[in-house]
Amino acid sequence: MFGFGKKNETKRYGLTGDDDVITTIRKALESNDMKYQYSDDYKMFTVPIQGDDLPIMMNMVVQDAAIHFVCPLALKAEPNNFEKVAWELNGINKTLPFGAFFLDPDEGLISFEYGYIFVETKMSQEFVLSMMKHMVKTVDQHDGDLKKLAEEVSKIPDAMYG
Repeated sequence: MFGFGKKNETKRYGLTGDDDVITTIRKALESNDMKYQYSDDYKMFTVPIQGDDLPIMMNMVVQDAAIHFVCPLALKAEPNNFEKVAWELNGINKTLPFGAFFLDPDEGLISFEYGYIFVETKMSQEFVLSMMKHMVKTVDQHDGDLKKLAEEVSKIPDAMYG
């Protein structure tokens, strides 16, 4: 029996805590010579990655027993195009096995996001790198369609400093 619903005396979130996951992410990035920035205030890693034809900024936020993988894209939709872009993103999202493309209604920026809950699991460096690879692969696979819908912007907004 799995013991679902039973209260246990383990760590607040199970086998792996936020600090353990932060250490695992740091080791995964450093063991692969990946450049990154880290913010203690937000528990967020920011990793610049060059996609096939667009730069991809990978943000990983560790919070409340979850890793939020967020790739803000260098694409911005114009307000008069929001409805069309939202419908197209919805069409793409229906085909994805995980994650989703989002349109920020305030800024018009497009991002790809996925959240992984790590309650009662052991996080590995291999898992972190695999998720990063799948995120980038998904963005690369669909960026051509996205570029047709939105104009490229010259600067990716910095999620850490605004």
